[in-house]
Amino acid sequence: MQGLTLIGSGWHPALFRSEAEALAGPIGLVHPRIVVTESNGQETLQRLSRAALLDDVLLRGQNSAPIDAESIAEKIAFWAIENLPGGSFAIRPRGLGQGIDGLSKTAIAQTAGGLISSPNHPVDLENPEHEIVVVLAAPEDPPNHPDPLADSPARIVWGLRHPEWQRPDYAGRSPTDRPFFQPVSLDPRLARLLISLGHRIDFTPTTVIDPFCGTGGIVIEGMLAGLNILASDLDGRMVAGTTRNLTWAAKNSAEVAWDVQEMNVGMIPDLWGKVSGAIFAFDPPYGRNAWKSDDGFQLLLKACSAARSIDDTGSLCTLLPTEPTIFEKTRDPDSPDPLVMGLPWVEVADQMLERGWRVVLTAPVKVHRSLARLLVVCHPSH
Repeated sequence: MQGLTLIGSGWHPALFRSEAEALAGPIGLVHPRIVVTESNGQETLQRLSRAALLDDVLLRGQNSAPIDAESIAEKIAFWAIENLPGGSFAIRPRGLGQGIDGLSKTAIAQTAGGLISSPNHPVDLENPEHEIVVVLAAPEDPPNHPDPLADSPARIVWGLRHPEWQRPDYAGRSPTDRPFFQPVSLDPRLARLLISLGHRIDFTPTTVIDPFCGTGGIVIEGMLAGLNILASDLDGRMVAGTTRNLTWAAKNSAEVAWDVQEMNVGMIPDLWGKVSGAIFAFDPPYGRNAWKSDDGFQLLLKACSAARSIDDTGSLCTLLPTEPTIFEKTRDPDSPDPLVMGLPWVEVADQMLERGWRVVLTAPVKVHRSLARLLVVCHPSH
């Protein structure tokens, strides 16, 4: 294989694949949580650094159907002849899903390591110059979210861990770690996902705009991804809290421009004017029942209009409240249509289209038993 092999989180494999395609371009499927892309330049790696659901990046990847451990080890050793640079190495085995009967990660790693080891390639398990990642990838049992590819056959995948790749670490930046916290704060992984899905192969954004910033979860992730920030909220407490949180996050991020204002969403085009390279990313305000109100829906439509006015070539990504029955619809297309923001989804999508935004991706996301969210990604309709 050429390019990169991308290994994804098990939290939502379908969204991992969508994210990989948004960031790296066309992908080939190896396993629901493993894809390949021909892109492998520095720009691709920079875009992948903004991923939310990417666990590992491998170079010179190869894969095989499950066979016995000795034969797999021989395949890895033969691959290493052409693909393992000189220097010390370690084999890092891992499993995905429920495991593959009759195969041991440890046995494959030990056998392959013995075959590869030489004066030019000494084994160093503590501080190797190169790491060979071997993945035993089986179906998830059960998947966290419905996935049409969940029953794909198992594969054995291996490759060199990219020396410049570091897995995203959310430690220390959960909502409760921030100076300003409210129980409605968005999980950092979901916030980052709204940003990564706003990328397109022909669109590398420079700015994140959130008109319902709340405690700043989305714009914090945007700042940490190296994007400029424009944020607003009608609640002055949230504006002050987001300002505190961005000041806190700025200590661990590249220097970017940012602005937070107390403002109605309908007024922000007058405030910020035209902005190129924008992702309009937001989690609209709603309470336990308020999401079914006309006011909540009208706020969504005002946000769509404002986004079109500010940057009609950008992306729009949002999380809309819906019913847990949406997962039944995912499994059974003949089940009744769920409500999104209290309305049939087709009506919501049509109203967004009228305001210049074409829906290109939807995916239900679990929140808790009584509430789910529909993740929606839109591109300009023209």
